[in-house]
Amino acid sequence: MSARGGGGMGFFATMAEGIAVAFDSLGANKVRSGLTILGVTIGVVVVMVMAAAITGINRSFSEMMAPNGITTFWVAHFDFSSMTGGGPLDEEEPAYFRNPPLDPEWTRDLGRLPGIQSATPMVEMNSDFGGAYEASVGADRAEISLMGVGADYLEIYSGDVAQGRWFTHSEAQRRVPVVVIDSAVAVDLFGQRDPVGRDIRVGAGRNAAMFRVIGIYRMPANLFSGLATHYVWVPFATADKFLSISDRTISFIVRPEPGADAQAALDVTYARMRQLRGLEPAEEDDFAIMTQDQMLNVWNQLTGVLFAAMMGLSSIGLMVGGIGVIGIMMISVTERTKEIGLRKAMGGRRRDIMWQFLVEASTLTLLGGTVGMLLGGGLVWVLNQLTPLTAIVPLWSIVAALVASALTGIGFGLYPASRAARLDPIEALRYE
Repeated sequence: MSARGGGGMGFFATMAEGIAVAFDSLGANKVRSGLTILGVTIGVVVVMVMAAAITGINRSFSEMMAPNGITTFWVAHFDFSSMTGGGPLDEEEPAYFRNPPLDPEWTRDLGRLPGIQSATPMVEMNSDFGGAYEASVGADRAEISLMGVGADYLEIYSGDVAQGRWFTHSEAQRRVPVVVIDSAVAVDLFGQRDPVGRDIRVGAGRNAAMFRVIGIYRMPANLFSGLATHYVWVPFATADKFLSISDRTISFIVRPEPGADAQAALDVTYARMRQLRGLEPAEEDDFAIMTQDQMLNVWNQLTGVLFAAMMGLSSIGLMVGGIGVIGIMMISVTERTKEIGLRKAMGGRRRDIMWQFLVEASTLTLLGGTVGMLLGGGLVWVLNQLTPLTAIVPLWSIVAALVASALTGIGFGLYPASRAARLDPIEALRYE
């Protein structure tokens, strides 16, 4: 677009001139301009890396939940998705901690409901005897996470047995002292020896017993299988017989029949649980039914905290960059005072001059954002190569980074641009 009369410039001409001046400023004052865009670069790097990490973590969690079947749900002692606090330092336990324990025998009743394929108890055991649970063979010891589960655990949680086998329904019912371990426990306790068929001691303090290893379980491949190791699985009834189970940590895994209506399965389970609890119609629930959607919501709330921290760190970087923009643009206005006066004397309009300086400021911050995107992309690649996390850069983070960079330049460039536009042409021409 050609320049308009009276010193006015067309939109594209003003854009081109502002960009050219910005790059001239970068070339003439490399250190000053570099420090100006550094804050914006850091802010964009934080957005890209954190967004990629959070997206990757959320996808890994969804992949971990997917093998369970979208209709699988849990009956729990309380609704931990609404947990707001409570602990050993509180004067009084939260109400949901005082709910009566779940009776493992109820799973037989739930498993016979219409539309329900199976119901099984599960417990992640915590020691009440001091110290964590551990598995040992002679002098070799490994701190473990001990899980009491049903024989149909593999049907619900996927994964596979890399060596040996899983325990049978018969072994679970007869409370046979058998365990399945993961490869980390196998290496720590047996080294290169075959652990299947050997005995290990499992427990904490005096609450321990001998178990026969019958298999090595391999978790489904995902981020959390790489981070969570040293697991030992024991039949639920066996754990109840030989070890101490905290009844508050017992939950039921309920799996509807294939093709069954998920909501109908939830409704019949809910109704039967109220009957088993002996609740009157007006009484509140003293149990909770947790669906996969609720589990995902809880997880998203946790990662939402990381997202808030990401935005806070990014905002600090952008603010630092914005302050730098004010400084460099004020210097630019001072250095070009005579040029501004000449343009005004030739009929240059205030809005054209203001727009030119805003374009110049935005170009600086967009350049910082582009550098940040390149660095962020490189860091995400390194993250994928060196960690089990599959970081994924979402499209929205790229758009947000560019928009935030441009708005930072416009927002923090308004004052210098306004000052340039308000200069008196006569005084500006006299400036030395």
